[in-house]
Amino acid sequence: MKTIHKSILKDLVLAQLLSLPLLNFILMMEKVMKFSRLLSSVGASAGELFRLVLYMQPELMLLTLPMSFLLSVLYVYGRMNADSELIVLKASGMSFRQAALPAFILGAVCMLLGFFVSFHLGPAGRRDVRLSVGDTLRARAPYAIEPGVFNTLINDTVIYVMNRQAEGLSGVFIYDRRNPQRPLVIYARQAVIKPADEGGSSLLFDLKDGLIHVVKGSRLTEIFFENYRLVLPLALERPGVKLEELTPGGLLALAARQAGEPRTETVLEFYRRFTFPLFSLAIMFLAPALSLYAGKKARLGGLALGTMVFSVYYIMLINSEKLGEAGKLPAFWGGWTPFFIMLAASVFVFWKVNRR
Repeated sequence: MKTIHKSILKDLVLAQLLSLPLLNFILMMEKVMKFSRLLSSVGASAGELFRLVLYMQPELMLLTLPMSFLLSVLYVYGRMNADSELIVLKASGMSFRQAALPAFILGAVCMLLGFFVSFHLGPAGRRDVRLSVGDTLRARAPYAIEPGVFNTLINDTVIYVMNRQAEGLSGVFIYDRRNPQRPLVIYARQAVIKPADEGGSSLLFDLKDGLIHVVKGSRLTEIFFENYRLVLPLALERPGVKLEELTPGGLLALAARQAGEPRTETVLEFYRRFTFPLFSLAIMFLAPALSLYAGKKARLGGLALGTMVFSVYYIMLINSEKLGEAGKLPAFWGGWTPFFIMLAASVFVFWKVNRR
């Protein structure tokens, strides 16, 4: 029996190792395209983009670990079912529960690894992504503003420069529409651009000899200046505490100081750190039983079933958390209801199949 379990476990590990990079690549493409468009506009190097991809891996592993585990179990046990190997094992006295033991072992490993990623690697990776993007923008953005080009590097702002000189820029036009009720049109004869802070979240425009047009309704106000300092943010996300970058202990400490809707969001993020790794626990029971329904074409059937299961769980999770944020469900049930439903359904399906 140990030899059979080792053989099944070997196939499961191999199938997961093959599916993990593919799922990682699919989920990573959207994020890579987003950051590459932004960083390529400031001339980021291939090495900087590659480092950013590495920093994104822990966040992606929270999704790809259970997904690849689900697909590997559906594929291996679906193939065994299609080749009548499960029938032979049952005829030799091995129950379905015993045949599913390798899936339980691999699922436990994925769950423990998921907890490590969710508690430690994930928050650190998200923080490194933000700092890496900020450092690249802070270092290269001043040199990315080319003369004769309408630059939209900064959100809700258009910058046009006539000439670049050794001491800085000349003939600078800035259209600032961050406040739609009072847009600004700024012209300066000379300008020097430099980082406004060490965090890389904004740029400082040191403007000289210029004019500010303030438009408010039908009124136009002109302000002349000799020196004017304008700070424009480069942050990709809203300022303040990033919940995704906090450890579970940090989330609990923050929730203790909050109230109302911000506290609910923090608590839901805390629960998410547990529900994503624990999804592998539900898959331990569901995937071996579900593989019997993958059909004779185990590969295509397993892929379709795996995609459907993960999609259903993810949709339930999103809707449940939205109900929790809206106050229509307590935060606990908003964060845990999808997992409890999936676990109960998985155990029931496994129990039914094991009784055959």
